[in-house]
Amino acid sequence: MIFCSEENFSNYTLIPVDEEFSRGRGLDIGAHAWEKGGDVLMFFCDVDIYFTLEFLGTCRLNTAPGKRVFYPVVFSLYNPTIVYGNLEFPPPVENQLIHKKDAGFWRDFGFGMTCQYRSDFLSIGGFDLEVKGWGVEDVHLYRKYLRSDQIVIRTPVSGLFHLWHEKQCADELTPEQYRMCIQSKAMNEASHSHLGMLVFREEIETHLRKQAYKTQSRPAE
Repeated sequence: MIFCSEENFSNYTLIPVDEEFSRGRGLDIGAHAWEKGGDVLMFFCDVDIYFTLEFLGTCRLNTAPGKRVFYPVVFSLYNPTIVYGNLEFPPPVENQLIHKKDAGFWRDFGFGMTCQYRSDFLSIGGFDLEVKGWGVEDVHLYRKYLRSDQIVIRTPVSGLFHLWHEKQCADELTPEQYRMCIQSKAMNEASHSHLGMLVFREEIETHLRKQAYKTQSRPAE
């Protein structure tokens, strides 16, 4: 709703749903709720995604009803407390939106962000509503399109960022969902070099202490 207020946009609808959380179920309800007639282009987007106005143009250009669906690759930001550990406080989010290997990574294993026409979503059968909770339903939908006659466009997009947040993997998840959640959690924290420095921090500090002791013990010339 912040985006809507900033852009002075008022044409939106909230649909209250009083049931157990299911991402696929929620998006399915939204897709079926369109009552204004005609086909419509849909952008499935999570609340932790930052996107630019230019991205919406990219979304339109890469989709066509009955022909193309778009699955952009998101740039996922690492934990800012690790990336900017040398600062007292991380910079504002707007200043973190940069494409650098130590700032984030291209999330090529995620299929939740997608642009597709409502008619295509309905004709292919939508999400697997048997999936509960987090994850997997978007992968199943993506594979449906791969097996269809549709062209699936999959490419990194500069105007789409996944903002870092702490991830909790619930015990109720299926083994497949839990594995995917843990994989996502591990990859979200920091780059290999940053994680390596954290893992071997005690070893590094021991080395520095030894070097400092040798320097102090060296006789003056």
